[in-house]
Amino acid sequence: MAFADPASGPRARPSTVNLAVYLLYAAAGIELINIIISLVYAGALADGAKKAVAGTSQEGAGFGAGANGAVTLIFGILIIVLLVLLAVFVGKGKQVARILTWVLGGLAACCSLGGFAFSLAGESLWEQARKNDPKLPTWDKYNELLYSEVPGWFQPVTTVLGVLLILAILAVIVLLALPASHPYFRKVEAQWEPPAPGTPGDSGYPGGYPPPADGPPHQPPPAP
Repeated sequence: MAFADPASGPRARPSTVNLAVYLLYAAAGIELINIIISLVYAGALADGAKKAVAGTSQEGAGFGAGANGAVTLIFGILIIVLLVLLAVFVGKGKQVARILTWVLGGLAACCSLGGFAFSLAGESLWEQARKNDPKLPTWDKYNELLYSEVPGWFQPVTTVLGVLLILAILAVIVLLALPASHPYFRKVEAQWEPPAPGTPGDSGYPGGYPPPADGPPHQPPPAP
């Protein structure tokens, strides 16, 4: 009895999975560009923040570039490594990687969306702080001073990169959930194949076993 080796021939990867893998690599590249830009201008942002709160109760509250840059670098590298690993194992049809992409990708998208929501709520939080300290500049003035030390393209580029990262992750989640992707992640069962004629284990009978004898077993002739 012989079994076909499921790994003897590579499975065709569906176009939906191919696109998901490419998008995971693209997301890793987007995150790499994002952390490079953030690290390059971390000091300039810190200087702008210090300028914005100079002479207020928030002066010296901790706008250091070193700590922020280290956190950005560590989390950025972790995200890049995670995205690359998911791309590799999703491309190999690993169901665990597919599930982790849904779970971790969903969490990453939620965190990114939460960051945008926090940015939108920043104005109201800032105005609450101004009630306690009228010396603080207005929200518009604060942002003007905050980004005064960085190029004008910094804000729009980082915003676009953040949006592209969210869209790429969401697209991967959808692509891996499509019906066309399901068969690629199913475990392949070994299928029985009859042995080739003339190979060990081939008895010449169907199923590898001789048919049962209809009469009594053949007896050898008596010795003379």
